[in-house]
Amino acid sequence: MTDVLDTAGRTRTKEYITPAPVVEFMIRNSEVRKDARIIDPAAGDGAFVHKLIGEGYRKVWGIEVEQDRADQLRQRLMAYDGFCLLVGDALNPVTLGSWAMGSFDVAIGNPPFSYQKAKISQDEILVNYELGRPKQSIEILFLERFVQMVRPCGLVRIILPMNIFANTALQYVRDFILENLWVEAVIGLPRHTFGGTAAKTAILFGQKRGRDWDTRSDFLNQKRVKLASIRDIKTLSELKTLSIQSAEGGMLVSMADIKNRMDPDYHFAGIELKGAVTESEVEFKPLGELAEIRTGFVKYGEKRKLIHDTLPKTKRLQSKYIRLIKAKNLSIHGFRFGQDDFFIRTDEEIFRSWACLEVGEVLVVRVGAGCVGRAVCVIDEKYRGQADDWMLIVRAKAINPSFLAFYLNSTIGKAFVQKEAQGTGTVSISKGKLQKVLVPVLDESVQREFELEVKSMYDKQFQGKTDKAKAIFNSLDKKLHGLIS
Repeated sequence: MTDVLDTAGRTRTKEYITPAPVVEFMIRNSEVRKDARIIDPAAGDGAFVHKLIGEGYRKVWGIEVEQDRADQLRQRLMAYDGFCLLVGDALNPVTLGSWAMGSFDVAIGNPPFSYQKAKISQDEILVNYELGRPKQSIEILFLERFVQMVRPCGLVRIILPMNIFANTALQYVRDFILENLWVEAVIGLPRHTFGGTAAKTAILFGQKRGRDWDTRSDFLNQKRVKLASIRDIKTLSELKTLSIQSAEGGMLVSMADIKNRMDPDYHFAGIELKGAVTESEVEFKPLGELAEIRTGFVKYGEKRKLIHDTLPKTKRLQSKYIRLIKAKNLSIHGFRFGQDDFFIRTDEEIFRSWACLEVGEVLVVRVGAGCVGRAVCVIDEKYRGQADDWMLIVRAKAINPSFLAFYLNSTIGKAFVQKEAQGTGTVSISKGKLQKVLVPVLDESVQREFELEVKSMYDKQFQGKTDKAKAIFNSLDKKLHGLIS
């Protein structure tokens, strides 16, 4: 079970059950003796400990923070010899005592993850962790706790949010992983694996380093790591035949390859897109070499009252307003106005001239699992407005802006954007990451042809002729694929 915790009181606010195929997969890929000492430091409803006991493991431990949950679990498993359940906070050394550190053969489970406002801030907890930081995410501390609990060469099997494997700000956590574990595999799980949450997660399989670690200078290049990803919740059953020991169903990389990014989809996309670039006769350049990028602006909270959903009736008053463009106003076929329209006054403090759009600039949505990277070009004065802070504004210098907007929405362009995007629940792409997206530099006359078709598509979208707009987009997508393949 994974949970969202109120870490101030260490009580659960939401529960997400770990599906049986995930539990079985993690145990099956943890080959140890039946008398191995195994612990789940976040036992929850007992999915892991119950399965372990059913598989014949005779020394199974669990820790549960809530007394009621622990009582229920103990009642269910009281008939089994060799099962020990402790009630308390697994992150607090008092719960187990120093004797337990480094004494288990396997630490396995699905620890709670924290939402934005629930972090661990108690100094008496944080002081026990190398990864302890003010207001640290609970899952990061659990990762270190799992590592602490196993002996040298012991096994760590833990489900973690995908941001730990991908986000730039959490590079220090990945450094900790590589310094303390021989990474055996990272297996991506689909959204909605845990029912009520769409958060992206992955299973980390690792073996705690032994005493000879520092003497193996070539280890990072020689050690093979299995990367795989289950793309859809409907295909979760694929875990039944997946093994972390072979490349089948995934790929093998070195530990050096995952030093900066451990998320499997990033590496799969990298191989596919690298092939597309190297095999193409068209030159690709990073967007940062072709354009300048800035971020939009808006204020919420108390200033929300300055955002209006209607315009005054008189033209004189209307002249003091400007449209506030949000992600919902953008589709891959052009701007969508008439619903979710908002406006701000140009003489209010919420207005910023530098966040206003000029004709020829491209808007790119920077946040949202379903819309990150969505782009539209401002081809006419009627589409001008102020971009909100969920937008990146691209001023093209050496690329046709209409072509650029279409490319970012195209099949191959979207793949490049997704490769650079990051996030667990809410996916985003930063200005720096967008600058890295590779863009094909087609002949100017060809880009001009795309521009004319894009403008026609936008007009059809603006007129409500969505079917015709979609037909133009699909035609251009096939044309682009033919040009660069």
